[in-house]
Amino acid sequence: MKALVYNGPGQIDLTDIDEPTPAPGEVLLAVDAAGVCGTDRHIVAGELGVAPGTVPGHEIAGTIVDIGPGVQGWEPGARVASFGQVSCGVCLACRSGQPNRCRRPAVLGMARQGGFAEKVALPTSCLIALPDSISDSVGAIASDAIATPYHALTTIGGLRPGETVVIIGAGGLGLHAVQLARLCGATRVVAVDPVAGARDAALAVGADAVLDPASEDVPAKALRRLARGASLVLECVGRAETVELGLAALAPGGRLVVVGVGAARPQLPPLAMFIGSELSVLGSFGSTPAEIETVIALIAAGRLDVSLSVQREVPLSEAAPIFTKPFGTARTVLIPDEEDAQ
Repeated sequence: MKALVYNGPGQIDLTDIDEPTPAPGEVLLAVDAAGVCGTDRHIVAGELGVAPGTVPGHEIAGTIVDIGPGVQGWEPGARVASFGQVSCGVCLACRSGQPNRCRRPAVLGMARQGGFAEKVALPTSCLIALPDSISDSVGAIASDAIATPYHALTTIGGLRPGETVVIIGAGGLGLHAVQLARLCGATRVVAVDPVAGARDAALAVGADAVLDPASEDVPAKALRRLARGASLVLECVGRAETVELGLAALAPGGRLVVVGVGAARPQLPPLAMFIGSELSVLGSFGSTPAEIETVIALIAAGRLDVSLSVQREVPLSEAAPIFTKPFGTARTVLIPDEEDAQ
Protein backbone atom coordinates (compact mmCIF):
# COMPACT_ATOMS: atom_id res chain seq x y z
CA MET A 1 0.00 0.00 0.00
CA LYS A 2 0.99 3.67 -0.27
CA ALA A 3 2.02 5.60 2.81
CA LEU A 4 3.79 8.83 3.72
CA VAL A 5 6.90 7.72 5.58
CA TYR A 6 9.15 9.89 7.76
CA ASN A 7 12.74 9.17 6.71
CA GLY A 8 14.68 11.67 8.78
CA PRO A 9 14.65 15.42 9.52
CA GLY A 10 12.87 17.24 6.71
CA GLN A 11 12.16 14.05 4.78
CA ILE A 12 8.71 12.56 4.27
CA ASP A 13 8.16 10.43 1.19
CA LEU A 14 5.31 8.58 -0.49
CA THR A 15 6.44 4.96 -0.29
CA ASP A 16 5.15 1.46 -0.93
CA ILE A 17 5.00 -0.48 2.35
CA ASP A 18 3.37 -3.73 3.43
CA GLU A 19 -0.32 -3.54 4.28
CA PRO A 20 -0.79 -4.23 8.00
CA THR A 21 -2.55 -7.35 9.23
CA PRO A 22 -4.87 -6.84 12.22
CA ALA A 23 -3.61 -8.65 15.32
CA PRO A 24 -5.95 -10.17 17.91
CA GLY A 25 -8.27 -7.46 19.18
CA GLU A 26 -7.50 -5.17 16.24
CA VAL A 27 -9.30 -4.01 13.11
CA LEU A 28 -7.95 -2.91 9.75
CA LEU A 29 -9.15 0.53 8.65
CA ALA A 30 -9.22 1.94 5.17
CA VAL A 31 -8.18 5.51 5.98
CA ASP A 32 -10.81 7.93 4.68
CA ALA A 33 -9.22 11.07 6.16
CA ALA A 34 -6.24 11.99 8.33
CA GLY A 35 -5.76 15.42 9.85
CA VAL A 36 -2.35 17.11 9.73
CA CYS A 37 -1.57 18.38 13.22
CA GLY A 38 1.23 20.71 14.26
CA THR A 39 2.78 17.72 16.01
CA ASP A 40 3.14 16.02 12.61
CA ARG A 41 5.08 19.02 11.41
CA HIS A 42 7.42 18.75 14.42
CA ILE A 43 7.88 15.05 13.61
CA VAL A 44 8.82 15.75 10.00
CA ALA A 45 11.23 18.47 11.14
CA GLY A 46 13.00 15.86 13.28
CA GLU A 47 12.20 17.63 16.55
CA LEU A 48 10.47 14.82 18.45
CA GLY A 49 12.88 11.93 18.11
CA VAL A 50 10.58 9.75 16.01
CA ALA A 51 12.36 6.84 14.33
CA PRO A 52 12.87 6.98 10.55
CA GLY A 53 10.51 4.59 8.81
CA THR A 54 7.51 5.76 10.83
CA VAL A 55 4.18 6.69 9.22
CA PRO A 56 2.90 9.85 11.00
CA GLY A 57 -0.75 10.77 11.53
CA HIS A 58 -2.84 10.49 14.70
CA GLU A 59 -6.10 12.19 13.60
CA ILE A 60 -7.81 9.38 11.72
CA ALA A 61 -11.24 8.54 10.35
CA GLY A 62 -11.81 5.39 8.36
CA THR A 63 -13.95 2.42 7.46
CA ILE A 64 -13.36 -1.02 8.93
CA VAL A 65 -12.42 -3.46 6.15
CA ASP A 66 -11.23 -6.43 8.22
CA ILE A 67 -11.23 -7.62 11.83
CA GLY A 68 -8.64 -9.60 13.73
CA PRO A 69 -9.20 -12.63 15.97
CA GLY A 70 -11.35 -12.03 19.03
CA VAL A 71 -12.89 -8.75 17.89
CA GLN A 72 -16.47 -8.32 19.05
CA GLY A 73 -18.92 -5.46 18.52
CA TRP A 74 -17.28 -4.15 15.33
CA GLU A 75 -17.93 -5.28 11.79
CA PRO A 76 -16.54 -4.40 8.34
CA GLY A 77 -18.27 -1.36 6.89
CA ALA A 78 -18.46 0.59 10.17
CA ARG A 79 -17.23 4.19 10.04
CA VAL A 80 -15.02 5.20 12.96
CA ALA A 81 -12.77 7.90 14.32
CA SER A 82 -9.69 7.00 16.34
CA PHE A 83 -8.33 7.85 19.75
CA GLY A 84 -4.78 9.06 19.08
CA GLN A 85 -2.76 6.54 21.04
CA VAL A 86 -2.74 2.90 22.02
CA SER A 87 -2.79 2.84 25.82
CA CYS A 88 -1.67 -0.03 28.03
CA GLY A 89 -5.05 -0.49 29.71
CA VAL A 90 -3.57 -1.61 33.03
CA CYS A 91 -1.85 1.42 34.61
CA LEU A 92 -3.70 3.54 37.18
CA ALA A 93 -4.51 6.26 34.64
CA CYS A 94 -6.00 3.78 32.17
CA ARG A 95 -7.98 2.01 34.89
CA SER A 96 -9.27 5.42 36.03
CA GLY A 97 -10.70 6.22 32.59
CA GLN A 98 -7.85 8.59 31.67
CA PRO A 99 -5.90 6.73 28.97
CA ASN A 100 -4.47 10.02 27.69
CA ARG A 101 -2.30 9.91 30.86
CA CYS A 102 -1.15 6.33 30.24
CA ARG A 103 2.35 5.60 31.54
CA ARG A 104 3.20 3.36 28.58
CA PRO A 105 1.41 4.82 25.55
CA ALA A 106 2.13 4.10 21.92
CA VAL A 107 1.14 7.34 20.20
CA LEU A 108 -0.12 6.84 16.65
CA GLY A 109 2.34 8.22 14.13
CA MET A 110 5.16 8.25 16.66
CA ALA A 111 5.60 4.96 18.52
CA ARG A 112 3.18 3.12 16.25
CA GLN A 113 2.36 3.46 12.55
CA GLY A 114 -0.17 6.22 11.95
CA GLY A 115 -2.81 7.26 9.50
CA PHE A 116 -0.91 8.91 6.64
CA ALA A 117 -1.45 5.72 4.68
CA GLU A 118 -4.09 3.86 2.73
CA LYS A 119 -4.74 1.53 5.67
CA VAL A 120 -3.92 1.30 9.36
CA ALA A 121 -4.41 -1.40 12.01
CA LEU A 122 -5.85 -0.29 15.35
CA PRO A 123 -7.03 -2.01 18.53
CA THR A 124 -10.75 -1.73 19.24
CA SER A 125 -9.94 0.37 22.34
CA CYS A 126 -9.10 3.22 19.94
CA LEU A 127 -12.37 3.17 18.00
CA ILE A 128 -15.17 5.72 18.28
CA ALA A 129 -18.29 5.29 16.16
CA LEU A 130 -18.76 8.03 13.59
CA PRO A 131 -22.32 9.04 12.61
CA ASP A 132 -23.19 9.27 8.92
CA SER A 133 -24.02 12.96 9.40
CA ILE A 134 -20.35 13.80 10.06
CA SER A 135 -17.88 13.94 7.17
CA ASP A 136 -14.69 11.90 7.11
CA SER A 137 -12.51 15.01 7.42
CA VAL A 138 -14.40 16.43 10.39
CA GLY A 139 -14.50 13.01 12.03
CA ALA A 140 -10.73 12.75 11.73
CA ILE A 141 -9.94 16.10 13.33
CA ALA A 142 -12.61 15.72 16.03
CA SER A 143 -10.29 13.37 17.89
CA ASP A 144 -7.63 16.04 18.44
CA ALA A 145 -8.25 19.51 17.01
CA ILE A 146 -11.67 19.61 18.70
CA ALA A 147 -11.50 17.14 21.59
CA THR A 148 -8.13 18.44 22.85
CA PRO A 149 -9.36 22.00 23.57
CA TYR A 150 -12.59 20.58 24.98
CA HIS A 151 -10.56 18.52 27.48
CA ALA A 152 -8.33 21.52 28.27
CA LEU A 153 -11.25 23.88 28.90
CA THR A 154 -13.52 21.57 30.85
CA THR A 155 -11.62 18.74 32.52
CA ILE A 156 -8.35 20.58 33.18
CA GLY A 157 -9.36 24.25 33.16
CA GLY A 158 -12.68 23.74 34.94
CA LEU A 159 -14.41 26.44 32.89
CA ARG A 160 -17.40 27.87 34.72
CA PRO A 161 -20.26 29.87 33.16
CA GLY A 162 -19.63 33.60 33.30
CA GLU A 163 -15.83 33.44 33.14
CA THR A 164 -13.50 35.36 30.83
CA VAL A 165 -11.32 33.10 28.68
CA VAL A 166 -8.21 33.99 26.69
CA ILE A 167 -7.05 31.72 23.86
CA ILE A 168 -3.40 32.21 22.83
CA GLY A 169 -2.87 30.79 19.36
CA ALA A 170 -5.87 30.82 16.99
CA GLY A 171 -4.92 27.85 14.84
CA GLY A 172 -6.56 24.45 14.58
CA LEU A 173 -6.84 24.04 18.36
CA GLY A 174 -7.43 27.67 19.24
CA LEU A 175 -10.32 28.31 16.85
CA HIS A 176 -12.22 25.36 18.27
CA ALA A 177 -11.33 26.52 21.78
CA VAL A 178 -13.04 29.86 21.04
CA GLN A 179 -16.24 28.09 20.02
CA LEU A 180 -16.14 25.61 22.88
CA ALA A 181 -15.50 28.33 25.48
CA ARG A 182 -18.64 30.13 24.35
CA LEU A 183 -20.60 26.88 24.22
CA CYS A 184 -19.54 26.12 27.80
CA GLY A 185 -20.71 29.49 29.09
CA ALA A 186 -17.82 31.95 28.88
CA THR A 187 -19.13 35.51 28.74
CA ARG A 188 -16.02 36.99 27.14
CA VAL A 189 -13.51 35.26 24.86
CA VAL A 190 -10.31 36.94 23.68
CA ALA A 191 -8.05 35.37 21.02
CA VAL A 192 -4.36 36.21 20.56
CA ASP A 193 -2.45 35.54 17.34
CA PRO A 194 0.11 37.48 15.25
CA VAL A 195 -1.47 36.29 11.99
CA ALA A 196 -4.24 38.54 10.66
CA GLY A 197 -6.11 35.65 9.05
CA ALA A 198 -6.15 33.75 12.32
CA ARG A 199 -7.53 36.77 14.18
CA ASP A 200 -10.22 37.23 11.53
CA ALA A 201 -11.14 33.55 11.81
CA ALA A 202 -11.36 33.84 15.59
CA LEU A 203 -13.79 36.73 15.27
CA ALA A 204 -15.79 34.75 12.71
CA VAL A 205 -16.28 31.84 15.13
CA GLY A 206 -17.27 34.02 18.07
CA ALA A 207 -14.33 35.74 19.77
CA ASP A 208 -15.35 39.01 21.41
CA ALA A 209 -11.92 40.61 20.86
CA VAL A 210 -8.58 39.76 19.30
CA LEU A 211 -5.02 40.89 19.93
CA ASP A 212 -2.01 41.05 17.63
CA PRO A 213 0.89 40.71 20.09
CA ALA A 214 3.36 41.95 17.49
CA SER A 215 1.59 45.31 17.20
CA GLU A 216 1.62 46.14 20.90
CA ASP A 217 4.58 47.67 22.75
CA VAL A 218 3.54 45.87 25.92
CA PRO A 219 1.27 42.99 24.84
CA ALA A 220 0.71 41.74 28.40
CA LYS A 221 -0.87 45.07 29.40
CA ALA A 222 -2.95 45.17 26.23
CA LEU A 223 -4.15 41.63 26.84
CA ARG A 224 -5.10 42.34 30.44
CA ARG A 225 -7.05 45.37 29.22
CA LEU A 226 -8.90 43.33 26.57
CA ALA A 227 -9.53 40.41 28.90
CA ARG A 228 -10.46 42.59 31.88
CA GLY A 229 -8.74 40.04 34.08
CA ALA A 230 -8.85 36.54 32.63
CA SER A 231 -9.90 33.72 34.92
CA LEU A 232 -8.83 31.06 32.39
CA VAL A 233 -6.14 31.17 29.69
CA LEU A 234 -5.43 28.43 27.14
CA GLU A 235 -1.96 28.49 25.62
CA CYS A 236 -2.05 26.60 22.31
CA VAL A 237 1.39 27.51 20.93
CA GLY A 238 4.06 25.87 23.09
CA ARG A 239 6.56 28.72 23.39
CA ALA A 240 8.08 30.29 26.49
CA GLU A 241 6.98 33.80 25.57
CA THR A 242 3.35 32.80 25.00
CA VAL A 243 3.18 30.87 28.27
CA GLU A 244 4.59 33.92 30.07
CA LEU A 245 2.08 36.16 28.26
CA GLY A 246 -0.74 33.91 29.46
CA LEU A 247 0.47 34.14 33.04
CA ALA A 248 0.61 37.92 32.83
CA ALA A 249 -3.02 38.05 31.68
CA LEU A 250 -4.44 36.16 34.66
CA ALA A 251 -6.59 37.75 37.31
CA PRO A 252 -6.00 36.63 40.91
CA GLY A 253 -7.07 33.00 41.21
CA GLY A 254 -6.74 32.49 37.47
CA ARG A 255 -5.70 29.26 35.73
CA LEU A 256 -3.31 28.94 32.81
CA VAL A 257 -3.74 25.68 30.87
CA VAL A 258 -0.79 24.88 28.60
CA VAL A 259 -1.84 22.81 25.58
CA GLY A 260 0.97 23.71 23.16
CA VAL A 261 3.79 21.17 22.98
CA GLY A 262 7.40 22.31 22.89
CA ALA A 263 10.78 22.19 24.57
CA ALA A 264 10.61 25.74 25.97
CA ARG A 265 11.32 26.58 29.64
CA PRO A 266 9.08 29.53 30.56
CA GLN A 267 9.66 31.54 33.74
CA LEU A 268 7.17 31.87 36.55
CA PRO A 269 6.38 35.31 37.99
CA PRO A 270 8.11 36.21 41.26
CA LEU A 271 6.94 33.74 43.89
CA ALA A 272 5.36 36.43 46.07
CA MET A 273 3.10 37.43 43.17
CA PHE A 274 2.54 33.87 41.95
CA ILE A 275 1.58 32.53 45.35
CA GLY A 276 -0.08 35.68 46.65
CA SER A 277 -2.41 35.75 43.65
CA GLU A 278 -3.06 31.98 43.85
CA LEU A 279 -2.26 31.43 40.18
CA SER A 280 -2.38 27.94 38.67
CA VAL A 281 -0.39 26.53 35.75
CA LEU A 282 -1.76 23.26 34.40
CA GLY A 283 -0.70 20.95 31.60
CA SER A 284 -3.28 19.40 29.31
CA PHE A 285 -2.62 16.51 26.94
CA GLY A 286 -5.09 15.24 24.36
CA SER A 287 -8.42 13.94 25.56
CA THR A 288 -10.17 10.71 26.46
CA PRO A 289 -12.29 8.52 24.15
CA ALA A 290 -15.35 9.60 26.16
CA GLU A 291 -14.57 13.26 25.44
CA ILE A 292 -14.15 12.50 21.74
CA GLU A 293 -17.61 10.91 21.84
CA THR A 294 -18.93 14.08 23.49
CA VAL A 295 -17.57 16.44 20.82
CA ILE A 296 -18.82 14.12 18.05
CA ALA A 297 -22.26 14.27 19.65
CA LEU A 298 -22.07 18.08 19.82
CA ILE A 299 -21.15 18.24 16.12
CA ALA A 300 -23.90 15.79 15.14
CA ALA A 301 -26.46 17.83 17.09
CA GLY A 302 -25.44 21.03 15.31
CA ARG A 303 -24.21 22.67 18.51
CA LEU A 304 -20.67 23.13 17.20
CA ASP A 305 -20.05 24.86 13.86
CA VAL A 306 -17.39 22.98 11.88
CA SER A 307 -17.87 24.83 8.59
CA LEU A 308 -14.47 26.55 8.99
CA SER A 309 -12.65 23.62 10.61
CA VAL A 310 -11.10 22.13 7.47
CA GLN A 311 -9.12 24.44 5.24
CA ARG A 312 -8.29 21.97 2.49
CA GLU A 313 -8.29 18.29 1.58
CA VAL A 314 -5.13 17.00 -0.10
CA PRO A 315 -4.78 13.58 -1.79
CA LEU A 316 -2.21 11.36 -0.12
CA SER A 317 -0.06 11.26 -3.26
CA GLU A 318 0.26 15.08 -3.27
CA ALA A 319 0.79 15.59 0.45
CA ALA A 320 4.58 15.41 0.95
CA PRO A 321 5.29 19.02 -0.19
CA ILE A 322 2.81 20.56 2.28
CA PHE A 323 5.17 19.91 5.20
CA THR A 324 7.66 22.44 3.82
CA LYS A 325 5.07 25.22 3.48
CA PRO A 326 3.27 27.40 6.05
CA PHE A 327 0.11 25.88 7.48
CA GLY A 328 -3.16 27.77 7.51
CA THR A 329 -5.34 28.51 10.50
CA ALA A 330 -7.67 25.55 9.93
CA ARG A 331 -6.74 21.90 9.46
CA THR A 332 -5.31 20.38 6.31
CA VAL A 333 -6.69 16.86 5.90
CA LEU A 334 -5.19 14.07 3.82
CA ILE A 335 -7.65 11.96 1.83
CA PRO A 336 -7.31 8.93 -0.44
CA ASP A 337 -6.50 9.42 -4.09
CA GLU A 338 -9.59 9.16 -6.27
CA GLU A 339 -8.64 5.82 -7.81
CA ASP A 340 -8.06 4.38 -4.32
CA ALA A 341 -11.38 5.68 -3.01
CA GLN A 342 -13.40 3.96 -5.72
